[in-house]
Amino acid sequence: MQKTHGFLAALAAITLVQVAGAGETRSAGKHEHGTTSLGIAVEGQSLVLELDGPAANFTGFERPPANDAEKQALARVLNALRDGAALFGTPPEAACRLKSAAVSPPGYEDDGHADLEAFWEFTCGSPAALTWVEARLFKAFPGTEKLSTSVVTDKGQKAVVLTPGTTRVLLPE
Repeated sequence: MQKTHGFLAALAAITLVQVAGAGETRSAGKHEHGTTSLGIAVEGQSLVLELDGPAANFTGFERPPANDAEKQALARVLNALRDGAALFGTPPEAACRLKSAAVSPPGYEDDGHADLEAFWEFTCGSPAALTWVEARLFKAFPGTEKLSTSVVTDKGQKAVVLTPGTTRVLLPE
C-alpha cells in the first residue's frame, strides 16, 4: 500500500500542475471549454483514474442549475460519472473491475466557472495484461473534445492528448 500511495502522490502532483496551469489560463481571461484533464496511475493491481474539467463539458452549462430540468441533467451527469466501468475500457485479459468511485459536484466560482472532478479505482486481476486504457467519455459527454492525459506507472510516465478519434492511451512498457 505504501508504494501505491507514492504513485497516487505522483498522480496528484501531475494533476495539481494541470490545475495550476488551468488557473493561470483562467486568470488571463481564457477558459478552455472542451478540454478535460485525465490522470492515470498504475501500481501493482491498482489502476487509478482522476478527471478534472469544466462543468460545461459535461452538463452544457457552468452555473448553478436554473430549473428542475437542469437539476435533473446535473444529477444524470453525476450518476454517469460514477460508472467508471462504462466510461473506461481496459484489455479484457487484464480483468480490471471497478473498486470505488467518487464524484464531486461542481464548485461554482464567482468568476462564472465551475469544474467537475471524479476519481475511480480499479483492481486488475492480471495487471501484466494492462497495456492500455480507453476513454469512452467522448460518447457520454460530447462537450468533452480533448482529454489532456498524464500517465504514471512503475515503467514510466507519459502525456498524451486523447480526442474522439483517438480514445486509447498505451501504457509505458
